[in-house]
Amino acid sequence: MCLAQVCKSPINYTGNKYRILPQFIKYFPKNANKCVDLFTGGATVAINLISEEIIAIDNNPKVINLLMFLKKQDYSTLIKKIDTLIEKYGLSNSYKYGYSYYRQYVEGNNGLKKYNIEGYNRLKNDYNKLKNKKTDKANLYLYLLMVYAFNNDIRFNSKGEFNLPVGKTDMNKNNREKLKKYIDICNEKKIEFVCKDFKKIDIKDLKGVEFIYADPPYLITDAVYNENAGWNEKEERELLNLLDKLNKKGIKFALSNVLQKKKLNIKNEILYDWLEKNKDKYFINEIEYDYRSASYNKKNRDGLEEEVLITNYKVGE
Repeated sequence: MCLAQVCKSPINYTGNKYRILPQFIKYFPKNANKCVDLFTGGATVAINLISEEIIAIDNNPKVINLLMFLKKQDYSTLIKKIDTLIEKYGLSNSYKYGYSYYRQYVEGNNGLKKYNIEGYNRLKNDYNKLKNKKTDKANLYLYLLMVYAFNNDIRFNSKGEFNLPVGKTDMNKNNREKLKKYIDICNEKKIEFVCKDFKKIDIKDLKGVEFIYADPPYLITDAVYNENAGWNEKEERELLNLLDKLNKKGIKFALSNVLQKKKLNIKNEILYDWLEKNKDKYFINEIEYDYRSASYNKKNRDGLEEEVLITNYKVGE
């Protein structure tokens, strides 16, 4: 198995690996026919895997439902519905009219924020009023919200309400191309989306799986997914225990994580201890990437992070 052309997911989910995917090429096994993306998020890795069968798992039902909704759409029909919604809510459409058409509304570095704020807030309120967030209508609204949201991201409060402010961009050429490519890829490949917590995965259910990629929330980072103890030491240990079980079953895995924040002298002690105990089984492959330029907010941007890919096989095996 290998990665060919790296394609962007239409969903810009926190922690996506698009920028460093090319580095993974040399570390992923070349001959895995059935693969699992265990914390798929926006499915950036899943849609780029070349495999006979791909299973993308995540415990966020709204994200999984959105991925499945987009997967089954006809692009031409979907884009017409999107353009209709854009017009309904009075949002900018730089693809249709050109960015210069909205120039008078642009202030400083705020892009199209001023033009879109009123319509965006109406769209957000209408989405949050929907009782059933699994319907096609809800998923269509959610996708458009994400496109016009801050950093094109997805975030919900404790009540399950979408709570990001308006962003700078719109349904431009780039977003349309990502959406079309995603739909095309889903039609070309056998990709199954599953909403499930990793803790509920039974090894017996992984029949035929040859490779698992795990990109969990990082224990020592301050990204959005770690707010309100979203990922804790207990879950970190449970994931490492699952990986040990996979190794015993002969299933290859690759784990993305951060070992330490160098300038802040913070280490993931649980991960360090686990690697020390298994130093003859697991291998640390360093990834070059500076998260200070990442799209999501963090409290400590000066704490350079040591991104690694941990495998239970040597490169080339």
